[in-house]
Amino acid sequence: MASITIASVTIPNWQINSDVQLRVYALQSFIAADGTVVNCGKPSADQTESSNFFVPAACTLSGTNLTIASLALESTTDSQDNPAATYGAFFYTTEGELLAPFAEFAQFVLPSSPSSTTWAAIAQAQQGAL
Repeated sequence: MASITIASVTIPNWQINSDVQLRVYALQSFIAADGTVVNCGKPSADQTESSNFFVPAACTLSGTNLTIASLALESTTDSQDNPAATYGAFFYTTEGELLAPFAEFAQFVLPSSPSSTTWAAIAQAQQGAL
């Protein structure tokens, strides 16, 4: 099993929008190590196209601090058929309007170890991975 839990994180000085959700899309379809099929999603500014396959993470705003809830994703690097598969994380309004990519996470791989991680650790692991 290669489900990885990403811990919640707080982003200080959030200025974009208070009605926000993080969506994580598999940018290529793949079969996870445990046989789970992860379908490709298509992040888009077009609201009619952006509500396809993604994993949502709730976001809450307190003052100017935006907290992104934890979420679980299948690892990509041990995929049965596409170990080069990547995810992309983007902020949307809860109505489906694309706001912005989440920092350097517009494209990232997710290693199978450790089984729980942080966004900061994922960013560090990306150095040289893409």
